[in-house]
Amino acid sequence: MRYAVAHGRRSGRGGAAALGAEAVARLRASGHEATEIEAGSYQEARARCADAVADGVDVLAVAGGDGVVSLAADLCAGTRTAVGILPAGTGNDNARSLGIGGGESAVATLLDGRRRTLDTLRVVELDRHVLGSVDAGLDARIAHRATLLPRRLGAATYTVATLVEIARLRWTPPLHYRLTVVGPQGETTEELDALVVVPANMPYLGGGLHLSPGSDPADGLLDLVVIRPVTPARALALLRAVRAGRHTSMPEVEVRPATRVRIEGPADVLAHGDGEALAPLPLTVEVRPSSLQVVVPALA
Repeated sequence: MRYAVAHGRRSGRGGAAALGAEAVARLRASGHEATEIEAGSYQEARARCADAVADGVDVLAVAGGDGVVSLAADLCAGTRTAVGILPAGTGNDNARSLGIGGGESAVATLLDGRRRTLDTLRVVELDRHVLGSVDAGLDARIAHRATLLPRRLGAATYTVATLVEIARLRWTPPLHYRLTVVGPQGETTEELDALVVVPANMPYLGGGLHLSPGSDPADGLLDLVVIRPVTPARALALLRAVRAGRHTSMPEVEVRPATRVRIEGPADVLAHGDGEALAPLPLTVEVRPSSLQVVVPALA
């Protein structure tokens, strides 16, 4: 098997770099061909990973957070190259959704796991594939704020970002949207105020929020999660329910299956995909069934 393993440059303790280097060593010791891609920037990582995929590598493994996983998914969608995930980021939501553990467990999955064929979400205007979710409301503002917080917060980053944005609801006007949804029941268009608008392919986002617990990334559908405006106090109650995945029956929450969603909304909302900035609204998101292979635990 031919592998390419991408990670950031080693500096200090460098969790992602250390995990990537360990994976390379273990793969080579097991008789596989493993090329190490040590990148100093997102642009360098994308260019070198794209070269590896074009060269026909069997697996492109990435060590880091959901952003680098999304990069790999975008490059590998529609190809024969599978994505391997070595979670070492802030949220690690795609790994969590797929049952991929951290550290030694992730390396073991890379060595002994199986390929699973999954759907992706394609952002039409950007021709970009996203694996987990597209955030287009308060969720997008939380994702953006998370990028501004000190890295030393680690796993608490998304919690802090969420609490800050919830506190700001008292002074923030409702977000108004026009949603055109194509799904099993046909096409509908609706104008509404919303707090959260997320086309989701995976159950988790935002550092462990179980926002779309029924999402199956291999069913050929996305799940559009919409949460209507609420007070800050009610938002905190919703947050607790979301963490436990018990929010979908609450009156402010709607989840519906779809194959395509066009989201028109406030121009100051910068949509995010897998925690990474995409573009301002409007955007169109469509599911691309069975477009990507990911290495998952053998029993997952």
